[in-house]
Amino acid sequence: MGKEYPFSESTLGDKLAAGTGLSVHCFGCERRAVLDVAELVKRFGPDQPCLHWDLLKIIYCHECRAAGRDDRNLQFTNHAVTPEQRKGWTPCP
Repeated sequence: MGKEYPFSESTLGDKLAAGTGLSVHCFGCERRAVLDVAELVKRFGPDQPCLHWDLLKIIYCHECRAAGRDDRNLQFTNHAVTPEQRKGWTPCP
């Protein structure tokens, strides 16, 4: 697999292919979660944009929604994966 420059992760499929991670923090209830990028790709498709404003359209805080609070007061964090963490990892076809 060759490296492409400039590097881009603008879709969930790009994130999955790169093997990078994604987490979310809710400012309303202070909950945090590591998101399963492969499951997001299965649910929303590989072409789903994954920039902050795009993710806000598809992800919300279940706890805040149930409590009647703003359920989209979220922060997303991208996680790089080091070569050591990638051992045994292969991108999806």
